[in-house]
Amino acid sequence: MRCSGGLGLLVVVLGAMASPGEARAQACCVGASGLTPGWLTTHERALVGAQVRFATAHGTYPARGDFFAPQPGRDARLEPSLFGSLRLLPRAQVSVSVPFAIVRRRAGDLVESRTAFGDVTLVGRWDVFRVGERRWPGIALLAGALVPTGTPTDRATGLLAADATGIGAWEGNAGVSVEETFGHVVLHATALAGVRSSREVFGVEQHLGLRSLFLVGTGWVWDDDASMLLTITHTADGDATLDGSTAAGTGFRATQLAFVVTTPITDTLRLRTSVFTDVPPLGSNRQALGGTTLGLAKTWF
Repeated sequence: MRCSGGLGLLVVVLGAMASPGEARAQACCVGASGLTPGWLTTHERALVGAQVRFATAHGTYPARGDFFAPQPGRDARLEPSLFGSLRLLPRAQVSVSVPFAIVRRRAGDLVESRTAFGDVTLVGRWDVFRVGERRWPGIALLAGALVPTGTPTDRATGLLAADATGIGAWEGNAGVSVEETFGHVVLHATALAGVRSSREVFGVEQHLGLRSLFLVGTGWVWDDDASMLLTITHTADGDATLDGSTAAGTGFRATQLAFVVTTPITDTLRLRTSVFTDVPPLGSNRQALGGTTLGLAKTWF
């Protein structure tokens, strides 16, 4: 599994955070949007929300060869999801996201459309230091799980498996987020690693490879908590093992660029939207996706 590009970006941002700045704006955890759209700010007790994500494939990263290979088929995905967060302790909160996928897949003259639930995501967060609390940057520890409520590829129906919406295995993950503000400018970095459970697929024991995620972001946060943020997220899966033997070429890598805008509508209602696209060269063995999201969250103090 190669993820040196994402790790390098993370090191650069962490280095830039070594000197604290004046925290005039609440960073609002906007940089953690690669994990959940529903983090709570320091003065919020709970929130619920809904998000719609539209994505379409615009190319393919093959296991070998050119980054953008000729496209054998095309996917269009509409993914509504519900999410919520609850503060358990002054520094601890938990977030849950429940996705629902509507997929239209085309390969040549063959077209399939399917609708199915995706994998549920649970994420816990403990704020060791909040932004502006000390000379240190804001530091949060993360721990979560992926619940296999979606349909894995081996259980999908149809010739194109358009209803494959999950990995079919439990995942436990842990990581750290670091955030700092310099006036109204925010810098953010998140690193996460995940381990999957094994499962039997067509009579063969399969164990998916380790997952890693590196997210770095920077942007501007206004005093009313409106924000604009540019993020780069690099994800990588190591090769799977089949009956204890490594299945070479089954891992993947992807790098996604996103522009995220969060706008408060009222004191307890905020709108979040983004546009995103996968970018070369750090992609391998998967489709290249691009699209947009639109979400609305209701909060309680």
